[in-house]
Amino acid sequence: MINSWSEAAELPDQVLVVDDDASVLRLLANQIRSMGFVVHAAENGQEALHLSVQEPRPALIVSDVNMPQMDGLDLLRRVKRLSSNTQVVMVSGQNDMAIVRECLREGAYDYLIKPFEFEELSNAIRRGLERYHLLEQNEAYRLNLERMVQAQTQELVQTRDLALITLAKLAESRDSGTGLHLDRMAAYSKCLASALRRGEYGPALDSNFIQQVHKSSPLHDIGKVGIPDAILLKPGPLTEDEMSTMQSHATIGGDTLKSVIETFKGHTFLLMAMEIAYSHHEKWDGSGYPNGISGEDIPLAARIVALADAYDAITSHRPYKPAYDHEEAIRRITRDRATHFDPDLVDAFQTCHSEFESIKQQLQNPHDEAPTSVE
Repeated sequence: MINSWSEAAELPDQVLVVDDDASVLRLLANQIRSMGFVVHAAENGQEALHLSVQEPRPALIVSDVNMPQMDGLDLLRRVKRLSSNTQVVMVSGQNDMAIVRECLREGAYDYLIKPFEFEELSNAIRRGLERYHLLEQNEAYRLNLERMVQAQTQELVQTRDLALITLAKLAESRDSGTGLHLDRMAAYSKCLASALRRGEYGPALDSNFIQQVHKSSPLHDIGKVGIPDAILLKPGPLTEDEMSTMQSHATIGGDTLKSVIETFKGHTFLLMAMEIAYSHHEKWDGSGYPNGISGEDIPLAARIVALADAYDAITSHRPYKPAYDHEEAIRRITRDRATHFDPDLVDAFQTCHSEFESIKQQLQNPHDEAPTSVE
């Protein structure tokens, strides 16, 4: 089997001749073969259609018009549906302009009236093959160009994603205690979105949404770059004013990403990251911050990240708290169903919480203490 057009170009052109008159078929085949082409012969349209899909496929078909089983016009239509590049020269003893026009309208390259001179046939075949090779070259060029554009697009996407995670890691680096928090957040968020897809949210959660949540979730705390170290790294409880300053990271992060979106119009891949940064501390009952929005007014991606962030906070060690075990995380998240968290998200979490536990074990901080259970 031929694997590419470049390989096919090294072989003699394949020409298929179709005629229900055996003597005419033999004469045409011998004449075309003398031109240096590989010739295949068929006595009717059905046989010709079968041969036209065999590799290597014919570059050009010379077909009679009037044939039993399948006439030349029907064969022409079917061949063109299989490959528009294949050239077809129709031959007929009937000088009927209506049939000529119909054949040309259906894509025939030329139409010869019997009897014709061999030179007339030769010229039609050579011109038809020139057109075939031109179309094949154009198609090969188009496909190669598409591959190049796809490769460049993929490289740009990878560069963009790398820049996003680098930015998130830079913000995270100010708090060395968070360890692999961003990696876990990305994995938790993707896991939860995938589980939610199996429920009533399914139609809204395509694979693109899930991938975008995975890539955008690490930017949820990007606003912490604007929080003073004295507050961000304070080991003990925060005062009321300090807590207010700490909570401002949601607005700082959202505003920062919003300004980028407004500056570089048309680049919408940061929209979800902006929604997450603004709203991942909002609560289902409206008691969250910074805007106190509730229910489905909170963007879905932010609701997903809020639950993922809570699970990681519960199961991770901090200077002011121990790391609690997986069962305690389930208990607390279930307790806060319809208050802190979207009820549907909690239900989805119930179906996939074992995957959360596996992610936690795989991306465990080396310095973490053993989790504490709560009696």
